[in-house]
Amino acid sequence: MILNVLISTIDNRILGLKNIIKEKKDVIYTVSHQVTSELDEQTQNYKETLLGLSNVVYSQINSRGVAKNRNNALKYRVKDSICLLCDDDVIYFEKSFDTIVETFLKDESLEFLTFKIKTFQGDDYKNYRDYEFRQNIRTLTSIGIIDVAFKEEVIEKYSLSFDERFGPGAKYAIGEDFIFMTDACKKGANIVYKPIDIVQHDTLGTGATLRDDIIFGRGAMFARVFGLNAAVINMLFASKNYVKYKTKYTFYNYTSLLYKGMIDYFRSRSDV
Repeated sequence: MILNVLISTIDNRILGLKNIIKEKKDVIYTVSHQVTSELDEQTQNYKETLLGLSNVVYSQINSRGVAKNRNNALKYRVKDSICLLCDDDVIYFEKSFDTIVETFLKDESLEFLTFKIKTFQGDDYKNYRDYEFRQNIRTLTSIGIIDVAFKEEVIEKYSLSFDERFGPGAKYAIGEDFIFMTDACKKGANIVYKPIDIVQHDTLGTGATLRDDIIFGRGAMFARVFGLNAAVINMLFASKNYVKYKTKYTFYNYTSLLYKGMIDYFRSRSDV
């Protein structure tokens, strides 16, 4: 079975793929390269190298937005493969690709596999359970897209794509990964977490950043996923996470940003 690594990258950050792309049997790398500024000479040379590799599919797009980039990668996915979503700043363990494929081969009912991210220092990237379980919308709140692999067929089966209104570079600066996974979950996809170490990553994701646009975007994300129930979700989320933001935001200011994002999303839908 082919493993198709779907890599999203931008501008000169493509050089980070030197740590990812290897000559490996039954692995094809799909590179979606957003170019928003002039590339330096080193990047141009590496791009030419990628174009000459038989196990690399390269596509360049001239736009912004992580969701657009991931959707472009999906267009060039390998049919009947196992797809692994990837960024340009990660490193995989030596046996990771084999482990992913073997996991799908052992369980034909498995459609999405979620797994563990480790930091470069060897710690768990976040709090993980030490047992296998089937994901639901509540447990997916902590998902990050680089800890997801799936059968290629699910994209058409469940009519999945990344919502391009969400994520870095879009109107709402967060949420494209959570929305993608909850869309799959709502449509009945079998999404299973297994406590296996697959990938290393060393920086906190966008969602961990305390900025007005992130909080505003989170409110819109909750509206997209939970509908009118987002009004309650906003309050519960703000209460649960008060300790994390209290030095920068009051409870009122934080919840106000969440509700502004929620209202903006509902108004933008009515304008369509």
